Amino acid sequence: MTGSESPRRSHLRLVRDASLAEMDDEDLMLLHRDGREGAFDVLVIRYRGPIFGYLRRMGLNAARAEEVAADVFLKVHRAAPRYERTAKFTTYLYTVAHRAGLNTRQRHATRFEIATDTGSFERASSDQGPEHALALKRSFEALQTELDALPEEHRAAFVLYYAQGLSCAEVAATLDITTAEAKGRLAYARKLLRQRLTGRVPEATPPETT
Repeated sequence: MTGSESPRRSHLRLVRDASLAEMDDEDLMLLHRDGREGAFDVLVIRYRGPIFGYLRRMGLNAARAEEVAADVFLKVHRAAPRYERTAKFTTYLYTVAHRAGLNTRQRHATRFEIATDTGSFERASSDQGPEHALALKRSFEALQTELDALPEEHRAAFVLYYAQGLSCAEVAATLDITTAEAKGRLAYARKLLRQRLTGRVPEATPPETT
């Protein structure tokens, strides 16, 4: 880097020949901040499905989840000039999505409409017969019903960890709590689900957090 070259221009120059699809999230966001065309499109393609799914599990119906997901990416896009690599991009993204989902639910006060993908049950169970598919679907619906009944702070931690695949540290950052508090919420959610689903859903107990 020359003495007159800014850090942003240096970052853009060093990665200009890299394949965007192969880059990590943080580098893509830095490139987007620095004006690289197409960098943000890769992030949207990577995470529009997971963010939509998370909003559905927060209780938004499909149409509203699509609207809020689009708004989440718009907010992240507009905040790009202030972006710095201080945390994982996924933690940042899910924090924005969590807040947007909560705000939307508070505004509309709708009942939870947990996403269920009947087709996925049918595809997963096609080799085991319709009875197995029906039993699996009922088990999933029971789990979703009880998950819906959890206190909000515990349900959010559970969904972020088990459904979205975030680590305990990332869950904590997303919810603005300590890692110990995140683990405590997960343990409490597991305990309640275990109590409520015993005998109703085979192997209903989720694995311990790590």
